[in-house]
Amino acid sequence: MKKWRIWLLVGSLLLNVYLIGKGVWVGQSTPNEEDRIMLGEMTALVAASADYQKLAETEQVFAVKPGVDRNKGGAYPYHYGVVVETEQQSYIFSCTDSACGKMEIAGTMYSRYSEEKPMLPLEQ
Repeated sequence: MKKWRIWLLVGSLLLNVYLIGKGVWVGQSTPNEEDRIMLGEMTALVAASADYQKLAETEQVFAVKPGVDRNKGGAYPYHYGVVVETEQQSYIFSCTDSACGKMEIAGTMYSRYSEEKPMLPLEQ
């Protein structure tokens, strides 16, 4: 009789830990409404930046993806970033200062477009 209570308690505890952990983990990388507004404005700053203009002249831009990552421990506004994907590389743009009046390339990484075709237009 006591064993099922122990199993019920353990199961309930594990479920609660999973649900709370999932909520915290997803909240670290999922933008809320205020984040979406800031990321939209940052995307416009990227499109107006000299680095992006030079990049668009030399490479074909396939995608511009804004994102937030609070896991890396950066302070506001440095946990925001905009990734510009080209055929050769992905370029990570971030704020140059805490006022975020200007965006510049902060790093590069692998681009999926170096090995795969763009997903659009959709094939019927």
